[in-house]
Amino acid sequence: MKTTFNTFALMLAVLLSSAAMAQEPALHKELEAHRIKIAKSVSRFTVSVEIDFDHESLTPPSTGPAIPGMGGTDPDDPFTRYDIGPFSGLIVAKDQILISDRTLGDFSKTGAGPGIEGITITLPNGDRYKAKVMGRHQEIDLALLKIEADLSTVKDVAIAAFGSDETKLDRGQQIFVVGRGANPIRAQINDGIVSALGREQRRAFQLDARVGNATLGAPVCNNNAEIVGVVTFHNHATFGQASGVSYAAYMHEVKRAYGVMKEGKFVERPKAPFMGIGASKKWPDKPGLEVGNIVSGSGAEKAGIRVGDILLQVDGVDMTDVPDLISHIQGHSVGDVLKVKLLRDDKEMEVSVTLGPRP
Repeated sequence: MKTTFNTFALMLAVLLSSAAMAQEPALHKELEAHRIKIAKSVSRFTVSVEIDFDHESLTPPSTGPAIPGMGGTDPDDPFTRYDIGPFSGLIVAKDQILISDRTLGDFSKTGAGPGIEGITITLPNGDRYKAKVMGRHQEIDLALLKIEADLSTVKDVAIAAFGSDETKLDRGQQIFVVGRGANPIRAQINDGIVSALGREQRRAFQLDARVGNATLGAPVCNNNAEIVGVVTFHNHATFGQASGVSYAAYMHEVKRAYGVMKEGKFVERPKAPFMGIGASKKWPDKPGLEVGNIVSGSGAEKAGIRVGDILLQVDGVDMTDVPDLISHIQGHSVGDVLKVKLLRDDKEMEVSVTLGPRP
């Protein structure tokens, strides 16, 4: 009897396992169909952007590459070339396209940076147009291009797909990056999750979807194909690398920057706030960051903070780990004053630190 029961249990387990395995392909097909639907919906108003660089002015043969993250000194080396792209852009008006400002080189109040010879836009249907810079907003890492075309129909679709300012994002929420690939008329979609909120002075969120040259400037959407952000703030040190850690500007920040740029304005990236200390976690089970070094002339030095001091709180917020301090500083501006509670020789004290510009 026992043997018969064990045999029955084994057969039942095999049947259940087989049923589950039979469902897996169906589920996979359903998920892939959803990805394709998202890609078709959003890619209607994404474009490919090519930036042509003058290699002679950007890659001095005697001093190495002028662009961080790119190795070698031979401008014909495919690992060095920086006229590549293509990047991605988002149609926002009948003749206007948003892109990442970082593709335009050094800041210029008249357009693209020195060394850029031209900008070419490829529409989803393959039509190509020369573009000129209409505005730049480095604070949010966006730029606005103008082309001689009428994209009214596509624009209407794009605006309708924008998530509202109140569209909520949650950590762990699934998102999709929809841009253009190496072939400019083919859509590229990468999915992932929102891995952190409130990055870059709370102007952006972090995502783990793979992002490289092609999807820099691409829209990020949710499961309903609503655009909730644009891929920006890509780290120059890993530019072009699909690192799996990237940022996207919140949609309300994108709209704010667009409102400024369409008036023809150029906004330079402000200096980052700087406290002037190096610190490390002091205790594993309670707040406390031990100061390891002080930058000469910094706000921390002027406030009297010393090496060996232990930071307990900043503006009443516990300093449990170094990212707590970094995040708090990034949420402020140059000239802001922070109230720092610290421990020195077993005595608590409070000092005021004025944030300066990062050197």
